[in-house]
Amino acid sequence: MLQSIRNNSQGTIAKVIIWVIVVTFALFGVESIVGSLGGEPEVAEVNGEPIPESTFKRAVESKKRQMLSQMGENADPDLIDDALLNTSVLDGLIRSEILYQDAEERGIYVAESMLNAAIASNEAFHIDGKFSNERLQMLLRQAGLTVKDYKQALLKDYMINQPRSAMMVSGFLLPSERDFVVRLDRQERSFGLTTVLASSYHDSISISDENVEDHYKQHKKSYVKPESVDVSYVVLQRSALAEDVVVDEAELQKMYEAEVASFEAEERRDASHILIKAGDDRSDQEALAKITEIAEKISAGEDFAELAKTESEDDGSAKEGGKLGLTGRGVYVDTFEEALFSLELGQVSPPVKTEYGYHLIRLNEIAKEEAQAFEAMRPTLEQRYLEAQADRLYREKTEKLADISYASADLVEPAEALSLKVKTLVGVSKASTDPIFSAPKVQKLLFADELVEAGENSPVIEAEPGVSVVFRVDAFHPAGLQPLVAVKEQIRKDLIASKAREFAASVGQAFYARVAAGEDPNVVARDMGLKWAVHENIRRDNFQLDQELIKRVFAMGTATESDRVGSFELPSGDFAVVKLNQVNRQEDLQITAIEKQSIESMLSRSLGAVDYASYEAVAVAAAEVEKR
Repeated sequence: MLQSIRNNSQGTIAKVIIWVIVVTFALFGVESIVGSLGGEPEVAEVNGEPIPESTFKRAVESKKRQMLSQMGENADPDLIDDALLNTSVLDGLIRSEILYQDAEERGIYVAESMLNAAIASNEAFHIDGKFSNERLQMLLRQAGLTVKDYKQALLKDYMINQPRSAMMVSGFLLPSERDFVVRLDRQERSFGLTTVLASSYHDSISISDENVEDHYKQHKKSYVKPESVDVSYVVLQRSALAEDVVVDEAELQKMYEAEVASFEAEERRDASHILIKAGDDRSDQEALAKITEIAEKISAGEDFAELAKTESEDDGSAKEGGKLGLTGRGVYVDTFEEALFSLELGQVSPPVKTEYGYHLIRLNEIAKEEAQAFEAMRPTLEQRYLEAQADRLYREKTEKLADISYASADLVEPAEALSLKVKTLVGVSKASTDPIFSAPKVQKLLFADELVEAGENSPVIEAEPGVSVVFRVDAFHPAGLQPLVAVKEQIRKDLIASKAREFAASVGQAFYARVAAGEDPNVVARDMGLKWAVHENIRRDNFQLDQELIKRVFAMGTATESDRVGSFELPSGDFAVVKLNQVNRQEDLQITAIEKQSIESMLSRSLGAVDYASYEAVAVAAAEVEKR
């Protein structure tokens, strides 16, 4: 047969066919043949540009690995919803392709040298601190990528990020806008309040059996009981094991000695400073001349603190004689910090330039922490020792529980072997609120065939860190409508609560109408048997009052008297009536130069982020996208 093929391949027609194939390969490459047979599948098309299925699959796998890494060592891949993951990844690829095409259209360019430098500086590709091409190739092969693929991905990221970064850093706000935001944040409001409690009407509300039955008939879907199981289970808890651990004094002493040996005292410094600003109103040279003049006065014997009060342009510290307080490294800008930590006690620095202007810095105090004595550290050392020993026991007993329960026909043997108690729980469903049986890992096996039908013990499941459970299904209950007798009292409670909310709202609205009409709220409260309380100087960050109440109070207007009275239902079902008495707007803002810079930076980046979000939304809306 082979000889026959060979003989026929020498014919004229065969030679023509081979010649055509060779020319096609030479002119167009192998893709011209393979592609014509059906090119790589695509998952989407963006403005005519395809997103290959292989790219999509790599992105899905990468995202899945990232999610599992974030879950930690007990990560369970089955907890990831593949449908949601696929949708999220595809939407992300489409958005990236849109933004990449947009960047190309705008002529954004990334040099090859920049990509090479980024790869060379990536520590993931380093061995002993130096770039390794072998390691690069190995990691890329593991990810299913070539160097060309990786460079293209880097290129896309850089091109997409350039507009984003540019808009983020170009956002700005005026000093007046900054001060307006700070004043809003620090604004205080004083107001009167009455709260009509829904619970105060519960006892006066009567719900008949007919009312309950009518509600049941009209809302039967709400009373369908989901499928459930009755279970027996044993729980192994790491926290309980710690109670049986006996502290070893010798080990505690070794731990303490290791702590002392590794202790490095953090030095903190108390400083004062005088700031002379440079900027639009004063040139750099003028600021330097003024700070030098002040330095000469200090050298001549004038008091640093008094000069700070009269000359310093840092409003926040000038009133305190320039005092900044006791701080460690990492608080101030680099040049300021470097100067501060080079000073001797009581020494004043030469002029130090920062982005705020010129400073004179005086070192007032140096504080160093000393290693604590053994008795002072003992509670911490004991806790660490107990936790370490409990971890060890927990691992050992978990392995033993897994071995015994796998081979046992029930839970009696593993319970006796590990001194655990067999517990029971009835009616466990997907809606369970039990701390153990609501855990996703437990829920996943709750209705497994091998447990429901075969009656086997479950594997050891760590429901949460430090809590492991083994359970078996004792009985299975299919889904079905609960009888009226089973839900009768719950319906009655729900109807009472609903009526009570209506009563509270009705009383509250009547109270509101009288106060809004100009009546004294104290008199109205007395007439209606309610309490009127006044709250002074409340800020937005107050956590003693209901957060919804605070939000609504600060949303109230102040233009007219009617604006100053408001009413609303709270999430609890209670009804509140508020009368706004006073708004303190903090006109004299006490903020340091450093605080100003931090607030401006945060708000500017927020505005830049909003600008970019709008820019991105326009690009996405204009794109033609087709999902396969």
